[in-house]
Amino acid sequence: MDGLWVQVLVAVVAGAVGAAATMVFAAAVRRRVPGRQQRQEVHAPPPPAAPAVPPDRWSPQLQRCEQAIRRAGSAVESVSSAHARQTLNAVVQRMDAEMPHIRALVELGRGLDADAVGQEVVLHRVHQQLEDAAVRFAMFTDHVLEVVLQLVADPDMGRVHQQVTVLREQFPLLRPMSAVLAPDAAPRRSLLNV
Repeated sequence: MDGLWVQVLVAVVAGAVGAAATMVFAAAVRRRVPGRQQRQEVHAPPPPAAPAVPPDRWSPQLQRCEQAIRRAGSAVESVSSAHARQTLNAVVQRMDAEMPHIRALVELGRGLDADAVGQEVVLHRVHQQLEDAAVRFAMFTDHVLEVVLQLVADPDMGRVHQQVTVLREQFPLLRPMSAVLAPDAAPRRSLLNV
């Protein structure tokens, strides 16, 4: 009877070794198949190249304005006083509220670039307005950073409120679109004001 148990034990061990060998072999085959597919894909012809996009002269000013808002927002978020942070954050949100105007100028510039015949004067005014906006946003951000630094050095909420009032008086940072498109045009009378 002891011989029977030895045979059963040998059969079980042999079956386990056989099953393990089968699993290792199957895993090796699975690993090789994706590798073969990858090699075939490497030799496949490259996809057609995308058409070359000309450099965009309008995006840098947009990015400078967005970066100014992010810098101001990061500085304000570093303020430990919740009340001061909330007060200064209102100014940053006001800056951000002017971004649709800047995006509209960028889109206008891109549209005028597409059909620039006879539009050189307007193109120049739009580009100049975007340059001015980027400079104003950067200067405004510098003012916000100064307020934050002063607040860190001397936490005086009265002075912060005065500084925020000065900052708010600078809005809007951009001229109206009508001033960009037709700066020499006289204001038109409304039919309601006749």
